[in-house]
Amino acid sequence: MSAAKDYFKKAEQAGKKTNFEYAIELYKAGLRLDPKAAQERRLLHHVMTLAIEEKGGNPQGGMGVKLKVMPILANCKKFVMQKKWDEAIQEYEKALQFQPQNSGTLFDLAKCLIQFECNKAAIVVLEDIVGNEKSHIEAYRGLAQQQAKQDDPEKAISYWEKVKQYKPDDKEAAKAIRDLSAATMVKKAEERKAETGDESFKAMLKDEDESAELEKKARIIRTDEDRVEAIKFKKEELRADPENSRLWRELGGFYQDLRQWKHAMAAYKKALEVNPHDLITQEKVGTLREAQSNARVDDLREKVKASGNGSSEHAEALAKAEQQHRLFLVQEYGRRVKAHPTDYELKMQYGRALMEAHRFDEAIEQFQKAVQDPKYKIPALNCNGLCFLKKDLHDLAEGQFLQALAEIADQSSEVGKEIKYNLATAYEQKAGKTTDDGAKETLVAKALERYQEIMAVDIGFRDVSVRVSALMNGGA
Repeated sequence: MSAAKDYFKKAEQAGKKTNFEYAIELYKAGLRLDPKAAQERRLLHHVMTLAIEEKGGNPQGGMGVKLKVMPILANCKKFVMQKKWDEAIQEYEKALQFQPQNSGTLFDLAKCLIQFECNKAAIVVLEDIVGNEKSHIEAYRGLAQQQAKQDDPEKAISYWEKVKQYKPDDKEAAKAIRDLSAATMVKKAEERKAETGDESFKAMLKDEDESAELEKKARIIRTDEDRVEAIKFKKEELRADPENSRLWRELGGFYQDLRQWKHAMAAYKKALEVNPHDLITQEKVGTLREAQSNARVDDLREKVKASGNGSSEHAEALAKAEQQHRLFLVQEYGRRVKAHPTDYELKMQYGRALMEAHRFDEAIEQFQKAVQDPKYKIPALNCNGLCFLKKDLHDLAEGQFLQALAEIADQSSEVGKEIKYNLATAYEQKAGKTTDDGAKETLVAKALERYQEIMAVDIGFRDVSVRVSALMNGGA
C-alpha cells in the first residue's frame, strides 16, 4: 500500500496549503487503492467540509445540493443492488463532496464499508455521524455492533447505552448490554485463569460450580425465574463494584420486569446517586413511572370487566386513573422531547399523548415536525388528519389523508386500509354537515368509493360493511 501512502502524504500537504480540491482528489485516489484506510477517510471528509465552508456553503447540504447529488445517489443504489460495494463506496464519496456532513449519505457509506469488510473505516464514519448528530440512534447501533465484532465489549456496551438513552424501550440494546456484560465477566475470569494457573483460578471462583454460574449470567433472560436469578447475580456484581451506575440500572430493569416497582425505583435512584449525570437512568425513571401508570389502569380495567361493568366504584376509579395517565403521558413525553429535540419518534409519541388528551393544536404541532422524518411521515400525516377531523376542519383532514395515501406503495395494506377509512370518514362527516344537496351527494359518493375499496380486499375491516350499507341506503 506504499502507493496509497504516497497519495495520503501529498494530500495532507495539499490540505495544509489550503489547496482543498487537489487534496480531495489525492485522498480519493489513495482510498481507491486502500479502501480500509480509516483515518484518511475521516481526513477526506474533513477537507471536503473545509472546501465547502471556505465558499460559504453548508456541509450538510441543502435543496440545491439535493438536486445535484440525486443522480449520484441513484448510481449508488444501483451498485448496492448489484452488491458492487467498491463502486458504491466511490460513488458515495462523490456525493459527499457536495454534502460531507450529511448523516444519511454517511450512514449509507458506512453500511457499504461494512459489506466490503472495511470495518474500522466504517467505525470512523459512524463516529463522525454521531459527532455531527448526537441522537442518531442507528449510527450508535452500528457502532455498538462493530465494536463487538472488534472484540471491544466495553465500547460496544457504551454505544448500546447511547441507543437506550435515545430509545429507552429498544429491546435489541437491552439484550446486547446484558449479554455483553456477562460475556465480559466470563472473559475476565478466563484471562485470570490463564494468568494465575488453573488451581488459583479455582480458588478465585471458590468452587467448581462458579464457572457454571458465570455461564448462566450470559444466557438470554426469558422468564420471571430467569429474572429472579439474574437479580441474584447482579447483586453479586454490585458487591464487587458498587459505584457502577450501569449495574444498578440493570438491577432496576429486572425489578421493573417483575413489576416490583419500589425495588426498581430504589435501584434507579441508587444509579443516579453514584452517577448524577447518567442520562439513561433518568430516562429509565420515566419509563418506570409510565409502566406503573399503565399497570394501574390495566388492573382497574380487569376489575371493571370482572364486575360485569356494573361496579360504579371501579368505573369511577378507572376513569380517574385514565385521566391521570393521559396527563402523566403528556408531561413525561413533553419532558423527553425537550431533552431530545431531534428525536422524531418521541415527537410522534408526544403528539399521540396530546391527541389522547384532546389537546389537538399542540398535537398537530408535534406531528408537523415528525413528518420531516421519512420513517414517520405516513403516521404523522394520518394523525394530523385525525386531529383536524376532531376540530371539524374536514378539508384540512382530507388533504392530510390524501397526502399520506400517496406515500403508500401498497394501498391494500393495513396502513392503506386505515387511511382510506379515515378519508372516507372525513367525507362522510363533511356530508353530514352540509345543507347543499349536490355537495352532499358528491361527498357521500366519495366516502362510499373509499369504503368499497376497503371492502373489496377486506370485508371484515372494522365496520366498513355496515357503513357501506348505510350510505347505499341513504345515510350520512
